[in-house]
Amino acid sequence: MPTFDKINRRTHLYLGLFLLPWLTMYGLSSFIVIHQSWFGGGQALAWEPLFEREYHRPVSDTEDLRATAQEILKDNNLQGAFWVDKPNPDTVHIDRFTFRGSTSLNYSLKEQKLRAKHQRMKLPQFVMRMHFRGGYGQPTFWDKFWGFLVDLACVTIIIWIASGLIMWWRLPRLRAWGAIALGSGILSFLLLIWTL
Repeated sequence: MPTFDKINRRTHLYLGLFLLPWLTMYGLSSFIVIHQSWFGGGQALAWEPLFEREYHRPVSDTEDLRATAQEILKDNNLQGAFWVDKPNPDTVHIDRFTFRGSTSLNYSLKEQKLRAKHQRMKLPQFVMRMHFRGGYGQPTFWDKFWGFLVDLACVTIIIWIASGLIMWWRLPRLRAWGAIALGSGILSFLLLIWTL
């Protein structure tokens, strides 16, 4: 029968392998966010006009803006993940996004016109978009599945940390070095929290 230590080591190993793509993505995307000037200032490619057309849909201040935006996207065959806001009383702005690019729609209530433009992502923006990707609040199955996998990765990280701490504690000859590493990490984290 396997010992607790063996089960813990195997758990730590396989969780680490599961987390490899997620931690790599978060590491790379965080690096790009911090050093955007090295990657073209975080700018994607130029916006390309898609269409400008007459469009008629009443929008009241009392209705759910997300539901309205979803209908506008459906009417124009652009269903998928999106953010919506109303920058002024006359305009509904929708950002329909994928990992490959963004489609920006502006619906002018006064003019009854819908304007759309598209922007493709360069590789740095593609990686950053993974970091900030929405999940459960979006309409499609795959967006919700992305949210589920992010939740799973978060829980896995916590279990991975716990199994690592257990391994460290059960190796008495490494406790001093482990304490230095752990203490340094905690102190640097608290120092930044306190000073920033």
